[in-house]
Order: sequence, then structure tokens, then C-alpha cells
Amino acid sequence: MGANAQTTVQKFVDGAVLTAAQQNFSAATGVPVFATTVTRDAAFGGANKVLAEGQLAYIEATNVVEYYDGAAWATVGPSASAVSAQGSSYVATQQTTASASYVGLTTAQTVTLTTGTAALVIVTATMYNTATYKSFVSFAISGATTTAASDAYSAMFNSPTNNHEWTITAMYPVVVNAGSNTFTAQYKVFGGTATVLNRNITVLAVS
Repeated sequence: MGANAQTTVQKFVDGAVLTAAQQNFSAATGVPVFATTVTRDAAFGGANKVLAEGQLAYIEATNVVEYYDGAAWATVGPSASAVSAQGSSYVATQQTTASASYVGLTTAQTVTLTTGTAALVIVTATMYNTATYKSFVSFAISGATTTAASDAYSAMFNSPTNNHEWTITAMYPVVVNAGSNTFTAQYKVFGGTATVLNRNITVLAVS
């Protein structure tokens, strides 16, 4: 709890003599400061609180200013960061697959995060194929959520000539179960053999 945080809201009555400490405290804080929303509610009277519309409060736990709209507290700002956690995995080594279904490569490429119920997944790879066939990059999710890699969450290139190199990127928002989730980059081809290099998977857990 910071130096300005309070657990009660001062109230004065006619004829009261204000001390220097009381006036200095009021001047120092301006907007009432509370450690959490729990101490805020308790300071304003708990379940029996009667607040005027427009009452302000600063919450240390989330670093936001709130206002009372007549029925509930709402955020003025700044809003809490939308990204609660992030991670990435990069592999430069060339590795191959001739699989017609999504598989990981020899060097596994995963990101494990504790997430809320949403995430943004970005997979990027430089690829080429030994033949004029389609090659794909996608991702699977395991842990609190089980989602197989699929074309619905993929990037694809159709090699116009043998060994023609392309860099492709897929970026998708996904709904997940809150908890520890592991995101794994996976690849497949519709023919030939794909060589994959300079591959990266980045995951942003969204609050």
C-alpha cells in the first residue's frame, strides 16, 4: 500500500476543526487513493455505500482512475494493458517435412504462457518446396486448451517453381481456456518436401 493510499474517506461536519495533517493529506491526494477495489468499497461504506455520481478513486493494484456512474464503478484510464503475457520461439536451422498432415519439425517450436481467455498467435517461416505444391504453416494448442493445427489458422504458399523460396506469415486471434497453454508451430505439404527455415512463433496473451 502506497503512502497516499487510504482505508477510510474523511467526512467533516459543520464547526469541525481540521488539523494540518487532514488538510495536507487531502491536498496531497486530490483523488482518493486505495490499494484495491476492496479497500475502496470498504472506505465508502461497503455494501451500504451511498456515492454521488462522478465520485473518483485511484486504484493502486491496477494503476487506473475510476469514476462512479451512479450505479457502478467504471474506468477513466489509463486502461490496464491488453497484453498480460507474451512469448516467442525462433529457429533458424533448415528442417524439412513431407507430411500431408500438420506436424512439428525436428526442433520443436513452442511457447507456453499463462493466459486469460484470448490470445493472438503469429507464425512466420521462410519455406520452399522441391516441387510445385502447396506448403502450410499453422499452430496447435495444448494444455488448458486442446486445438489441432488446421488450415483455418494457417498461412500457405503455392510454389510456382521447384525450390522457390517464400516467407509467409499467419496471424490469428484465438479463444482459449484460462490457464497454462502451449502453442506449437506445425507444418504440412500437399506434395513434395518443404524446407523450413527462419521460423518464428509469437504469442500475446490478451487480458
